Amino acid sequence: MGQLKYLKTNSTAKVGVGYIRTIVDHHNCIFQEIDTNNDLGIDAIIEIIKDEKPVSKFVATQIKSGKTYFNKKKNVCKIPIKNHFNYWTSHPLPVYGIVHIPELGDAYWVDIKSYLKHNPTATVITFERTLANQINKDTFFSIFVPRLLNEVPDIDNDFAKKLFQSDKQDEFYLGLYTLYKRFADKNDTWQLFVDYFRNQPLERIPNFLIYILAHLPWHPDISYFNGSMTKKAQEYGKLQLKQFGKVEILKLLEFIDEENSIARGTIGQSVEAIISIIPNFKDYLKEIIQTEALELKLREFAATIYAYHLGTESLAVLKEISVDKSWLIPELVKHIEEFEEFNPYA
Repeated sequence: MGQLKYLKTNSTAKVGVGYIRTIVDHHNCIFQEIDTNNDLGIDAIIEIIKDEKPVSKFVATQIKSGKTYFNKKKNVCKIPIKNHFNYWTSHPLPVYGIVHIPELGDAYWVDIKSYLKHNPTATVITFERTLANQINKDTFFSIFVPRLLNEVPDIDNDFAKKLFQSDKQDEFYLGLYTLYKRFADKNDTWQLFVDYFRNQPLERIPNFLIYILAHLPWHPDISYFNGSMTKKAQEYGKLQLKQFGKVEILKLLEFIDEENSIARGTIGQSVEAIISIIPNFKDYLKEIIQTEALELKLREFAATIYAYHLGTESLAVLKEISVDKSWLIPELVKHIEEFEEFNPYA
């Protein structure tokens, strides 16, 4: 007869659950472990307690521990999906996966529902180990819980700047969001944002940064005024934008999508707001419209902003573009000739 064995993986799994339980208990939250006989893909449910009061927020967790779930060479955590897909995606609670790495003495999380929504054919959940998804006694209430409660991360300015300057996307976004929400009163926050726009290639600049920069000149459809931004910081940021020229205007125009163009609530509206405070922006737009070597859509976006700001005074320049080159610009001409103005937001 074969000898009974208690597999080492069983012990390692308990270490992972114990690690998370210790963190949760440390912060006076509630950790409800699921009995292994009833484990259908959830190891524990965490209830968040803030200031000794329940906030009616629960999260279901799948906890893995050990070398099997971490590729050290690629710095990637992994959680097998197996037959849990439907269970996780239909679960009434948020479902987070946590991989505990004993050799590092740390753990890292992933939003399982979000991951499966964007990767519906995946057989294994894989996610990078970063400072943005690290879970320990320090980050549980500063990063993890704010994520669950849709609140601003509780991290200091230096750490937020470090994250913003990271090459890892999750860290960058966490830093960007925190600087915008918590440190918009600081001049160096806006300097960082403007410098990033100027120095990074288009593919590394998110639309969200353009939306943030539009808070400086402002426009009526910015839905939320960031309460941390002081008048002094706003004026400093505007001063940085006023140093933009033709190169930056062309870069801004690239963010406008052809389907929505420039209208209320679009990224084009934020682009127009930023361009409108650049000294001599009308001259730069005129030059862009008249440059045949440029991509037509950029010339049309420039023409739209030009027409909005100059009205009938824009006609001479717009009429230089023939109908066989652009259908849009001649339509702008017709509209202005009839109504003596053009307002994309009307």
